[in-house]
Amino acid sequence: MFNLTHVERVYGVMMAGSIPLHSGNVDKSVLLSVQGTLGTDNVHLLTCVDAKNGLVYYFAAPSKAFASLPEFSTALAAVLPSHPDHKGEGIYVLKLPNITVAVEMKVGELRLLSNDHDIMEEWLRAEAGKAIHDVSAFLPYKMESITGAYRRLADGISNKVSKYSAWSIAAGLTVYFAASVSLSYVNARADKSSQAHLLSLNDAVSQIDFVSPLSTQMAQLQKVSAVVVRAGGWIDEYDVKDGKEQFVLSMPAWVTKDYIEALGPGVTSDRVDENLIQIRKAAIKKSGTGA
Repeated sequence: MFNLTHVERVYGVMMAGSIPLHSGNVDKSVLLSVQGTLGTDNVHLLTCVDAKNGLVYYFAAPSKAFASLPEFSTALAAVLPSHPDHKGEGIYVLKLPNITVAVEMKVGELRLLSNDHDIMEEWLRAEAGKAIHDVSAFLPYKMESITGAYRRLADGISNKVSKYSAWSIAAGLTVYFAASVSLSYVNARADKSSQAHLLSLNDAVSQIDFVSPLSTQMAQLQKVSAVVVRAGGWIDEYDVKDGKEQFVLSMPAWVTKDYIEALGPGVTSDRVDENLIQIRKAAIKKSGTGA
């Protein structure tokens, strides 16, 4: 059972808001929006895309606040339009032993407030003309780190790739086993030192005798994901065409040459801003762009 004091500390450093929706990576866009306010790029997020209004709503908090709460969920997620308990505009309230937390929702705006019960009750009385919703019985949604969000994306890519062999469940299970053995081989071959580990991942993958194209693709993705997660970055695009890997990655500007070399030959990098670099291999063309 988690300590409610730790939960209250999380709400004390949490923020909520919204940004315009665009075609890029949602979690990355929110991160860039909140990292200055939170003072870190290591954050936990909960996001919701409101396509109807062209918005992304979010909750965000520094990841260090979750050190004692690896599985933190919040019923205040009911304020998000995609939530099954969403009641529209108004104030969503959660009472904890020592504090009250409230999130006010208007179209295009979220605002989170937390304070002692007396102070929050006085504020709520002043807002009595607005709909007020107690979320204590509502379904909580989990907040996750940027790394966790990346893993979710990587899992989605792996699932998409696996559809190439969906003609047979048995064949799919065989490929999964083969890929698992291959990845175990990668881990066994990889040196545990900081720089050699990255380079040996690339070298070990290239030496595996793969039993199917799918296992090759999964191992290639694992290689890229290992480097990206280690650096605290994320995958913007990943594809395999005619057996050749293509990707676009975003990584912190501090990454050294070793990280880039670990991604294999044919990789280029460009600085996006003072915090980010973009890394490409056989650049994937954006839809709507010319040749």
